[in-house]
Amino acid sequence: MKAPGKGSGWSFRRTLVFWWILFLVIQQAERLFLLPETLSIEVPAAGVLAKTLLTGLRADLITSTLGAVVATILAGAIGALLRAIQTWRGLPQQAGAPYRFGLMAASGLIGLLLLILLTVDMGYYRYNQQHLDFVFFEYLDDLWGTVEAGLPKAQAAKQTDAELHEGGKWGPRLMGFLLAEVAAIGAWWLCFRRVVEPALDRWGALSRHHTNMVLVLGLVAGALGFHHQGPYAIRIANISSTAYYTLAQNPILYAAESLRAVIDSRLKGAQNWAQAPGMDALPLEEAVRIAQDRLGRGGSFPYPSYPLVQEAAAATGVRLAQPANVLLIFIEGLDRRYLGRTIEGIRVTPFLDRLRADSVFIEHFFSNGVQTSRGLFASFCSYYPRQGTSAMKTRYTHDYLCLPSLLRRGGYWTEVVISQHRDLNRLQLFMARNGLHQLLDESDFPAGAERLGLGITDGALFDLLGERIEALQRAGRPFFLSTLTLGMHHPFTVPRVHPEVRALQSEPDGYVAALRYLDVEFERMFMSLLRAGLLKNTVVLILGDHGRHEPVGRTEVEKQVGHFTVPLFIWLDESLRTPQTYRPRTVSGVASQVDLAPTILAVNGLTPHISPFLGRELSCVLIRDCLQDNVAFLSSVYDDLIGLADRDGLLLYSLRNETLYQTDLKLEDPPVSRAIDDPTVAARYRRLLALYVSANVLLEQNRIWSWKALGAKL
Repeated sequence: MKAPGKGSGWSFRRTLVFWWILFLVIQQAERLFLLPETLSIEVPAAGVLAKTLLTGLRADLITSTLGAVVATILAGAIGALLRAIQTWRGLPQQAGAPYRFGLMAASGLIGLLLLILLTVDMGYYRYNQQHLDFVFFEYLDDLWGTVEAGLPKAQAAKQTDAELHEGGKWGPRLMGFLLAEVAAIGAWWLCFRRVVEPALDRWGALSRHHTNMVLVLGLVAGALGFHHQGPYAIRIANISSTAYYTLAQNPILYAAESLRAVIDSRLKGAQNWAQAPGMDALPLEEAVRIAQDRLGRGGSFPYPSYPLVQEAAAATGVRLAQPANVLLIFIEGLDRRYLGRTIEGIRVTPFLDRLRADSVFIEHFFSNGVQTSRGLFASFCSYYPRQGTSAMKTRYTHDYLCLPSLLRRGGYWTEVVISQHRDLNRLQLFMARNGLHQLLDESDFPAGAERLGLGITDGALFDLLGERIEALQRAGRPFFLSTLTLGMHHPFTVPRVHPEVRALQSEPDGYVAALRYLDVEFERMFMSLLRAGLLKNTVVLILGDHGRHEPVGRTEVEKQVGHFTVPLFIWLDESLRTPQTYRPRTVSGVASQVDLAPTILAVNGLTPHISPFLGRELSCVLIRDCLQDNVAFLSSVYDDLIGLADRDGLLLYSLRNETLYQTDLKLEDPPVSRAIDDPTVAARYRRLLALYVSANVLLEQNRIWSWKALGAKL
């Protein structure tokens, strides 16, 4: 066979096009090789599969183009070096030969590296249905560190040895993959020689200038993936299934982002975080010891590298007879201070007030953070929000143990429906790595869905949610379904169809009209589902993702605490109610979002043997009061504020002003300033600092959880 470009004369264009498309073919071959495995996990609709393959093609074209550009640059450097050597040694020079050799050598090297990377990615995808991620690079770091230091084999090295000795398991798959790649490369070679190369020659003969221009434009378009948003368009691809969203991602782009996160974590994270406010208040070791004393529930903390991972204590709460469906509803900015209010003769939340009487309602429930991404992170993963930019946005490549992953392992279908863009707070990237089967966003709503304000209305959201509940009930598989409303976010633009909503529009505070609209639409959906029997065998949890964004309150302290004052309703369908499982009432005690995941798992008998959960399993609250010693940790990036809520009230510390305040849980008494060494609050203050320091530093160091080290122990 002749190498491309060895015809009557060397052609830069022919050689570049050959390798450019070859890089694309190699990547496409891997995606098609992985497709049957993904199909075995989930059978998609034809539209989802087509969108997956098209998105993957665009993603692969981006990296193929970048590879071709890098090869061209390297070819110029190699060619110039070879020509300089020829001139220096007085060798005869053939026009173009050094550059042809440089382009072939550089392209061949890039192709080989690409094939090696894809081979590793193929094996890793088989292992955990993910492309090369943070865990993989952490594994390499462990392996290289052991070899470089000349230490005895660590777990990474032992695992590698064990895997290499299991050739009977991975050998046939590796051979199959390499044969598929060889077949794809051979097919492209034949296609190029018989079809593409003659066409390029004919076209080039007509107009070399136009051909070069088309080639340059093609490279520019390819580098963008034929989309003005470039690689970002791949990351936010509208693919609701997380399995097929992952398949559509490009392994190189995915690995590059994970590698960047590893480097950032290793070189910058710990150094930068050491300078954060309050980090010097306690040494990490002491903070961890105090946090373990506070968080311990009778279990032990046996893993020094992951010091807040705890073995589960004996179960003492409520267990349902069989796994129940879980409907987790986050209401944007729902502030419990506004429940039960009457304004201008209008009851603002009549349905939620009635539902409260039929639910277990926790009177002193708090969000752990003050923004949506922080509330979702705390609720799904039972871990305190990061004090800086939220973990969901900036640390999504780290290892976590989250509710969807554990429910999925327990046989649940896991799904989230939102009425905004799927890239909200990097939600899709985070949830795809942490157990979600499917994410539906604004693009999945009917074309005529009503839009107002920031996006699709809550009424339209509840319509789609009802349809999803009906479909999931028909499927006969236990499901976890979560959603997040939007209408109660500023500027509080909601439909004015209901007369009481219209009447409340005259109020200076637009929040109350938006809340009345939410109550109307939520009642419509909930009662419709109840009448149709679609809440059978379902536990419904309703809470705010955080309190009000706006500072509202009589005192400065109440304005700050108002960011956290959310309600929690726990409602069980009649099919689940027995005297041993449910007693509706208002519970006077403290709880927070980190308590949700362990509670949901506990009532369904899915509590893991070990976990890094910072929350408490509260299933006991369904039948008896059991929150006497529970605590809630609060973290506000608005005010650089941290706080601790417990049976003694609220203790708040300003990291910015280094001031300490104490007040009651109902925010009725004036706040009292305290000295940090005041014996009445000194122990609580140290516990507050310990939770702040340990949780934040361990998150930054990626020492919350490790699937590699701890996953098998679940």
